[in-house]
Amino acid sequence: FLPPIIGADAFSAFTYYGKLSHNYIAFSFMLGLVLMFVMWVRQNIPNMTDMRWLAVGGGLFSKGVHPLAGRFNAGQKIIFWLVIIGGASLSFSGLALMYPFEISPWSGTFSLINVFGTNFPVNLTVIQETQLSVLWHGIVGLVMIAVIIGHIYIGSVGMEGALDAVGSGEVDINWAKEHHALWVEEVEGRGHQSGV
Repeated sequence: FLPPIIGADAFSAFTYYGKLSHNYIAFSFMLGLVLMFVMWVRQNIPNMTDMRWLAVGGGLFSKGVHPLAGRFNAGQKIIFWLVIIGGASLSFSGLALMYPFEISPWSGTFSLINVFGTNFPVNLTVIQETQLSVLWHGIVGLVMIAVIIGHIYIGSVGMEGALDAVGSGEVDINWAKEHHALWVEEVEGRGHQSGV
């Protein structure tokens, strides 16, 4: 076993305060999830336009192809739902880790799954519940990190014009017409012609 590069005492202090900050920052993450859901759920409900967008891969594999999309295209809607569902699952498993004697999610979850003919154990100890929550929290966290890294790539260098939009919060009208034509029609229909 190799000692930490920064030394055992410094590593111990660093990880201790890192865990404390992780636990407190978790509540702002949960609040952010709720706000994101309330603000954007209406615009992220899948529809047939999204099916057509997905059928052509969002135009990513064909030069000059820009399928119709509203304010959020199908890819953005997938990211939205992955973050909402993954974030809720991450939050719940995190709460189970913070309050292991009050929140024990796995016995009930396994009971529900066993209805479909599986034979998961349903009488779990607090330690077993905690171990499963640690495992689930880690797996969901890694999946969400991978999804967000992909989203960051597409929203920065992966798509021309996206980085400017992220920086300013606004997009050029021509870019918007190319990538989100239905949204532009909706905004122009309300009489907001400038500053999409």
